[in-house]
Amino acid sequence: MLSLTRDEALEFVDNRLAIKDAEKLFVKDRFLLLNELIVAFHNNIPFQTLTNLAVRPDIRHIPNFDEMKDDLFSGKGGMCIALNGFFHAVLLALGYNCYITAGRMWDNDIKSHAIIIVQNLRQTNDVFLVDVGLGYPTLNAVALDFELESPTVVELVWWGKIVRLPSENGKAEQCPYFSRMRKPRHPADMGKFGFGHREVADQWNNVYEFKLEPQSFEELRNIVDVNIYQNISHVLSRSLRLVQWKENRATIIINNHLMTEEEEGTFRYVLLETDKDIVDAVVHEFPVFEREFVENAIKQWRQLCRMQSC
Repeated sequence: MLSLTRDEALEFVDNRLAIKDAEKLFVKDRFLLLNELIVAFHNNIPFQTLTNLAVRPDIRHIPNFDEMKDDLFSGKGGMCIALNGFFHAVLLALGYNCYITAGRMWDNDIKSHAIIIVQNLRQTNDVFLVDVGLGYPTLNAVALDFELESPTVVELVWWGKIVRLPSENGKAEQCPYFSRMRKPRHPADMGKFGFGHREVADQWNNVYEFKLEPQSFEELRNIVDVNIYQNISHVLSRSLRLVQWKENRATIIINNHLMTEEEEGTFRYVLLETDKDIVDAVVHEFPVFEREFVENAIKQWRQLCRMQSC
């Protein structure tokens, strides 16, 4: 399991997330601290596929634990397994009662999305969803104590909610079963976000399904390695994506589109016409990445695109 010492977690929270006195805040109000950590994480750590694209397809592999730690401490971020895996380690080291579970994305049978479940946060036996690795914001811990569904909230360009699902095959479930769902607020713009093929206008779409049962991080890591990192046909292994919140406004690069949020859910779109435009945008908007590294990643990505016709 990816783990951190308490000193390492406090160093990350203090230096990278700029939250001071986390130990005192935990004692005073651990729920408030958790939501501050979530927002700060989104504002300082990007969801990105760049580091995977930079590796030649035939030698790609999921980062090992030390590489994940390096990428997170340096502010480079990564995909869901690194982001939620690392954030889970931070929460554990700070004293939260939490575990990793796995989500089944879209209509896929493979559980490949890492999710964090936090327990006993405000009172005994309460349960919350935490997800800092989906690639769009979940800016607070979501209580899962509702009977049918959570309140509907704004999630970037979608309406979002979590729904309690009926038991499978009519059998009683030991573990509650949920679906995270979203509906486009502006359906015509979905293609620009790289999700248009998955969205149905004016309809709630399943993003992932999950149960409240712990998942071995190492088992999940192996699943993600085979099905995403080494699978060059997977959308996350053949598309350029960088997403981060800066002062709680989204900055997004998907392939050759730069999108910057001006007001909540309102974006300015820039078409990046050349590879140099893409490199310039990445380096400017995500300065943690050096130009030479980005140029190599874009070169590798273009070679893969020629193979995949992406």
